[in-house]
Amino acid sequence: MNYLGHIMKLGLSALLILLLSSCTVKTDQEIIQDLWSAWEKSEVLSQDDFPDAVPLLLVHGWNGGEFTWPVPERLIALEQKLQRDVILFTYRTGILANRYPPIEVLEEQLDRYLAPYAQVDIVAHSMGGLLVRQYLSHHTDHPVRRIVFLATPHFGTNIAQVLVSLGSMGAEGNIQATEIKPGSDFLWQLNSLSGSELDGTEVLNAYAAEESILETDLVVSASSAHLPWAHNAVLKGDHHALAKRFDESSEVTEFLTSGLLPPVQPSPERRDVWLRFRTNYGLANLSDSNFKSYSARGLPNRNFSLCCKRRSGLHSKAGYFTVIIEDLKPDNYYAFMPYDGKEPFLINSNELMRSEQSVSMRMFDLVVKEGSPKEGEGALQPAVGMP
Repeated sequence: MNYLGHIMKLGLSALLILLLSSCTVKTDQEIIQDLWSAWEKSEVLSQDDFPDAVPLLLVHGWNGGEFTWPVPERLIALEQKLQRDVILFTYRTGILANRYPPIEVLEEQLDRYLAPYAQVDIVAHSMGGLLVRQYLSHHTDHPVRRIVFLATPHFGTNIAQVLVSLGSMGAEGNIQATEIKPGSDFLWQLNSLSGSELDGTEVLNAYAAEESILETDLVVSASSAHLPWAHNAVLKGDHHALAKRFDESSEVTEFLTSGLLPPVQPSPERRDVWLRFRTNYGLANLSDSNFKSYSARGLPNRNFSLCCKRRSGLHSKAGYFTVIIEDLKPDNYYAFMPYDGKEPFLINSNELMRSEQSVSMRMFDLVVKEGSPKEGEGALQPAVGMP
């Protein structure tokens, strides 16, 4: 689905939420009382009742917090059901421009939080899943036994562009939103590990089944949420309901209890690809001038986007280094124009569509030579990180 389609679905979802919420208006006093009641029960939840059992850690996503999860009464009931403590990890995040830390900094906060535990299981929602993967990639001696990813944008979300635009109203921007854009350097580096950060852990990656407008994820597409290096499953619910009702999911609770995995979900049919080009000048900074796309009839089209105008990783620099092509179509082709007036380097979409992954990353290592190369010259290489 293209960017406009995502925005239209998001707008429809927001309208439905407003219509439904208008039927249950509470007074200010009732709202305040509900908040106090929730915090009172959260204080009960925070007590250690099962010190000898492996605790369950909940890691929320972007703009989330304690209220991402089931209400405290249900989490207390879950503790009794699982006979283990449920603990919450929270961090600074939000919708508008602010000095929210990048995910690479948050991983160190998570490391310090986990230090007292010999073993822990994790349920991570949305961007929280990226935070957990980033943490695992740099902390091999970790205490994590099992992980449940819920609606995690492993390959980014187009909604992040809206968040980046909101963040651009302030000088600080929204760093976290930039890092979860498709094609960001943060996501390129993380996914270049091909799931090796998950070695030694039991993983269930779950995302929303696309059944109806009310039972689908309007934030993260199935192609982005599918993790090719893990056991994938689909659950009923939208992006937020997967976290808000995870305690009602037998697939999740059975996995947390015994490691039992539900039926596997195959990769989505849609194919997306991220492209980068390395020349003898280094990693190519891309633009509409040096990258073109054409239809099967040879007509120019612009069915791609570039990332990222802003710096998109702690160890990266600003620049359009990544081409993002969503929902590849047969017989289209793409042309990269190397520097110094060299002939174009051509890529056929059919070659890109052969990948078994819903989203693949391709780095073309090019030593630019005189003359026009044959179409598809330069075999597709496994993705590698920035120099």
